[in-house]
Amino acid sequence: MLMSIESRPTYDGTCGINEEFVTCGIECERSCSNVRVPQITCNHMCAIGCFCVKGFVRRSDANSACIRDTEC
Repeated sequence: MLMSIESRPTYDGTCGINEEFVTCGIECERSCSNVRVPQITCNHMCAIGCFCVKGFVRRSDANSACIRDTEC
């Protein structure tokens, strides 16, 4: 069985453009690869760190920039 594990960058005091610091964010943040999927399977445990603000998604993985979901 193969598993893909994405690590979230550690919080260093600043978040990127179109990001906000959240103490209980969703571990499987939306990205361009799944933005059109109505519901994704996700572990709903809290994750601490920088997350895209509403209306934005990750370009690809957890380390990529937050872009408008309409730009995917």
